[in-house]
Amino acid sequence: MNLRQNKSLPNIFNALGDQTRFKIFKILLRQKDICVSEIAAILKVSVPAVSQHLKILENAQLLIRERKGQSICYQVNAQNRFTKLITKMVE
Repeated sequence: MNLRQNKSLPNIFNALGDQTRFKIFKILLRQKDICVSEIAAILKVSVPAVSQHLKILENAQLLIRERKGQSICYQVNAQNRFTKLITKMVE
């Protein structure tokens, strides 16, 4: 494991340490590609609140964002080695 990966671990743990962000991550594991408004509806919270949580998860490189017309959709970053490990632990 190189130094850059070691520095990203605290960000990953911080991102998933919040209960709402952990729920969002689990939703994205099950639904693969889902938009912000859909996540907000599932969790019964506001779109801006979900967007803030998604930004933190994205900054930790756990998610990938994609624009689909007017919507922003997310999926789990399958290229991230830590995401693969976390996915195995959660499932």
